[in-house]
Amino acid sequence: MTRDLTALTEREFDVLVVGAGIYGATIACDAAQRGLSVALIDRGDFGGGTSLNSLKTVHGGLRSLQRGNVVDMRRFLHERRAFLRIAPHLVEPLRFAIPTYPQPKRSHSLMRAALALNDVLGHDRNQGLDPARQLGPSGVIDRGEMLRLFAGLDRSRVTGGATWYEAQMYNADRVLLAFVQSAVALGAVAANYVGVDRFLQQRNRVIGVSARDALGDSAFDVRARITVNATGGWAPALMASITGKQPPPGLALSQALNLVTRLPAPACALGDSVDGQFLFCVPWRGRAAFGTFHTAFAGTADQLASREPEASRFLTLINRAFPEAHARLDDVTLVHRGLLPMTGIGANGEVHLTKISCVRDHRADGVAGLVSVVGVRFTTARRTAQDAVDLLGRLLERVLPSSRSATTPLAGGEIADLGSFLNEAQRAMSPFQRADVDRIARSYGTAYPRVLRTIASNPAHSSPLSDSCPVTRGEVLYAAREEMGVRLADVLLRRTEAGSAEHPGRDAVESAAALLAAEHGWDRARVAAEIELVDARFKMAPMS
Repeated sequence: MTRDLTALTEREFDVLVVGAGIYGATIACDAAQRGLSVALIDRGDFGGGTSLNSLKTVHGGLRSLQRGNVVDMRRFLHERRAFLRIAPHLVEPLRFAIPTYPQPKRSHSLMRAALALNDVLGHDRNQGLDPARQLGPSGVIDRGEMLRLFAGLDRSRVTGGATWYEAQMYNADRVLLAFVQSAVALGAVAANYVGVDRFLQQRNRVIGVSARDALGDSAFDVRARITVNATGGWAPALMASITGKQPPPGLALSQALNLVTRLPAPACALGDSVDGQFLFCVPWRGRAAFGTFHTAFAGTADQLASREPEASRFLTLINRAFPEAHARLDDVTLVHRGLLPMTGIGANGEVHLTKISCVRDHRADGVAGLVSVVGVRFTTARRTAQDAVDLLGRLLERVLPSSRSATTPLAGGEIADLGSFLNEAQRAMSPFQRADVDRIARSYGTAYPRVLRTIASNPAHSSPLSDSCPVTRGEVLYAAREEMGVRLADVLLRRTEAGSAEHPGRDAVESAAALLAAEHGWDRARVAAEIELVDARFKMAPMS
């Protein structure tokens, strides 16, 4: 997968997708699978916006069951199963637990009944899945076991616990990248760091965009019969700029915050409801990640930044849900933040999130050739993409085949038997430590032999970036040569695991920067700027 900007200008595409977060990536993949010619661009890196904010989980809709919405729950179950099926190397079962309390609505007996219903409604949750990726049944545990699993809970209130299974992404950034790679393998043209200066219009129809290379500053046109605005937090403003109208209701923006901490990671927990917000705690790279904290957001998407006041407020809620955690700002190793649509603010200040993704044909606004998609969850991106491409087919007056994105393996996911695959990888990478074998096999799936060839091309490439960062120099070079990793942050934060939980360390950053400088021809000033951008990702603005 190479960055070829000329290929964007050589023809008119059926579909141009602007924005390569999880929604743009899944739309591009579904459209390419169904035979449409596709271009995909993003002003930054693939998945560098709100999609980076994922808590790494794929949910089966238990909250929908709590609200009595069985239809919605069944959709979530289908999507969770789809992710486990199409990316078995990157998505795995994860056991969750929720504490029970004396109150009737959170009692042991009620949770037992609710989760039994969850199992009945999810009777087909493992249909078509590899045995290694099948989810176990729900259950209940006694007070002692619950407190052993989650020592940070308020011991005076807990009566026991209830457990169930969801799915966790081993690497959410590579799940998104796999959608992009799959689209490209089917003929799509994808390029990161391509911004939009303006829409191209012919009377009242959008016919593409005037684009700009953010790395080289050249300008060029990308033409398409339909343009899809999938720019996430930037989508409402982009809608208004072309239609001259305010975005439809339900597209005000909220800030979503997830924190990765140095605290010991439990197997998995769902914290008590605090101020109307449920707090999840999930294990992540030997740490605990907490999420998600929502606040109303005022300003433009470009003004979003990690700030100490929001993180401090979130830590207060974490400590109320997990009193023994004693979480502090200096425990936080990484702040994920993003923008999600909301419908309004409740009486207690809680954010009411938009529940259903928006797919809008702007013919309703007097503008043809433009569709906007604003998503609400990582879990529902594939289904929203399917619906969006159904609409694109109608607009293009094309009879498209049915979507097969729920069952077609993503790039790297063509694995018939996961156990056999991992055993084969262990034999192929016998010189490596088991942890390194697991990381490489899980990250790249069936593409791992290509990564090994890059590592084996030079004895120095098998060396880790530093004593504390096991990612190899060969993985950095593979990201640059094969995965469009054109900036240091692309490689350390989204192509490899180097910065997925905390700053990789000065030695690792400088090692990676030196490799990319030689690969891309960077001078000293460029190297310093690239390192500064990586460092900034791990900093929070102080209290004002």
